[in-house]
Amino acid sequence: MVTISEGNHINSKLVVYLKTLLSGAAPIKGSRPVLKIMLLVCIPVIAVLTFFGSAKCAVVMGDEVIAVASSRKVAETAVEEYFNHLELVTGMPVKISEEIKYRPSWNFSSVVDKGEIQKLLAGKMDVQYGATGIFVNGKMVVAVKDQQAGQKVLDSLLNAYKGNGDKSVTFKQKVELKPAEVSPVELADADKAVEYIRFGGSEARKYKIKEGDTLWDIASAAHIDVEELMRSNPNLRPETMQIGQEVVISQTSPLVDVIATYTETRQEEMAFRVQEKVDSSLYSGEKKLVQRGKSGRREVVYNVTTENGVEISKKVVEAKVLQAPVPQIVAKGEKKLLAFRGGNGRLAYPTVGAIVSPFGKRWGRVHEGVDIAANYGSPVVAAEAGTIMRVGYSGGYGLRIDISHGGGVVTRYAHLSSATVKPGQRVERGQFIGRSGSSGNSTGPHLHFEVIVGGVHKNPSLFI
Repeated sequence: MVTISEGNHINSKLVVYLKTLLSGAAPIKGSRPVLKIMLLVCIPVIAVLTFFGSAKCAVVMGDEVIAVASSRKVAETAVEEYFNHLELVTGMPVKISEEIKYRPSWNFSSVVDKGEIQKLLAGKMDVQYGATGIFVNGKMVVAVKDQQAGQKVLDSLLNAYKGNGDKSVTFKQKVELKPAEVSPVELADADKAVEYIRFGGSEARKYKIKEGDTLWDIASAAHIDVEELMRSNPNLRPETMQIGQEVVISQTSPLVDVIATYTETRQEEMAFRVQEKVDSSLYSGEKKLVQRGKSGRREVVYNVTTENGVEISKKVVEAKVLQAPVPQIVAKGEKKLLAFRGGNGRLAYPTVGAIVSPFGKRWGRVHEGVDIAANYGSPVVAAEAGTIMRVGYSGGYGLRIDISHGGGVVTRYAHLSSATVKPGQRVERGQFIGRSGSSGNSTGPHLHFEVIVGGVHKNPSLFI
């Protein structure tokens, strides 16, 4: 005997009629064989309808069953409410990578309610949001909620260099706002997007290590910490650093550059020119200030171009002199010392060694010659041919020799340890006249050498 449930999803009238036939309570028109045929046809149909009517509804993505609901209506409602909730929270349209489908299921033990279906969806679905991407030269660098947020980011980047509104600003690269589908972790709010675009890039430059450099010195000059410097140079060690070794310095840089152009009026200092004129009374190498120069001022209108706030070019539109500069005039000499003897007017170097104390002011007084480094007893020679005027000790000079070369030119050699010439003796250029020492007021062995012209001390460096 076949039992038919009224709860099955079949035509209720058919069920009632079949029950009546089976109980014999209703008259049947036609022969008994007809009745048998009807029963043979209807009972399998009822069984099939009963089987499919008892099926549950599976929520499917691809080939994977996400959840099983008690009915299709429950499944569709759960999915629809889940997506509505996501869009309500984010204010953005939700996209999914695969279509959700519904199919019958007879896995009665796996049936879950609406809330559990939504939890299972959240764990399995790769949700993408319909956002607005900011593209630089065709490549998306960041995504924001919508077109309005994207425009806010671009305006913020430009306004940072716009000043008081008197600058024309534009992007150096091609920047576009275009629709994009992104995951939640790829989304940024407007402020974060601005910060990322301004500082999210990096650029590397190379620096060659110089004598005395330390890791701290290099990092400090690059405005980074030592740890960051080491990350960029994993093989760099303080104990193995070499002069000339290249170090990579990575620094943050913007992902998009802002070009600003504007007109600016500036007042600038005008440098004075230095003019030289010959003074026949001065010896070659000597100079005398005739007129002190004075800077001028001018007003200039520039067309200025900056990149990320740094000036990269400027062009003069108009310039007006407010105060003309006053040139500095310097007189220079060309007269040769002892020119009447021919040659180039230069004196012979009186001993071996470098000048260690120059002519001019020293220790609050004028040093009237130069000090030449020399060991004790080093030979001293006459700087030019002449006549010995004086040999002997003289106060702070110690043992000194004065030679007259004619024309009012005298050379003096002081702090000697010994002398080999006498007053009135004729000597030739380069002739040995004594040895260096440390006599008189001296801090150590050396030669003090003076050039006197017409009773005036001159700088010996100009003549030797």
